[in-house]
Amino acid sequence: MSYPVHPLQDVGESIFQGLSVSRYREKGGVSELIVNVKDLDSIYINQELETIEFSSTANIDRYRLRENDVVIAIRGSLLKSAVVTKTSQGGIAGQNVAIFRPKDVKIVSPGYIAVLMRSVWIKQTFLMLQQRSSTTLPSIRVSEIRSIKVPIPEMDIQNEIVQAFLLLEQYKSLSLEAIRTRENLIETFLAELLER
Repeated sequence: MSYPVHPLQDVGESIFQGLSVSRYREKGGVSELIVNVKDLDSIYINQELETIEFSSTANIDRYRLRENDVVIAIRGSLLKSAVVTKTSQGGIAGQNVAIFRPKDVKIVSPGYIAVLMRSVWIKQTFLMLQQRSSTTLPSIRVSEIRSIKVPIPEMDIQNEIVQAFLLLEQYKSLSLEAIRTRENLIETFLAELLER
């Protein structure tokens, strides 16, 4: 089945790059939560965020995140993405990410966009862009993200895709925990053997 395809900018209220944090840092300034690439490990941003002190004269409100924004890595781990939740809203987006703000969450699920951005399907589109980058740190431009063409199925299909991804995330987490437990058992066993 074929779904309507739109450039990401057509289904977004706005898509913009985060703030250059180093420019506005000031010891003893106003404390703000910052969201950057390291905070995008899960599909939803729920972990504690780093706090940075900004100059009180800095105009940073434009970079303040809202619930349902999708934060997308544009440097380093390209297109790693996560959705801003109630617990992470109000944070400031760092310079290594772009923010996709959906026009209407009844038409486009933020979770669906985050899953799409993380997918191999989208990453293959950017493989050539990443290879032509002259820097050692892979990067893409916000204008390239705006022009990504994405299929927009009905909301129930989008929700099914998000749920499938969440189940996969949960399975990965459980599998990694099982591996860590086995590693600890083997390390303990080895230590006991060597201390005999």
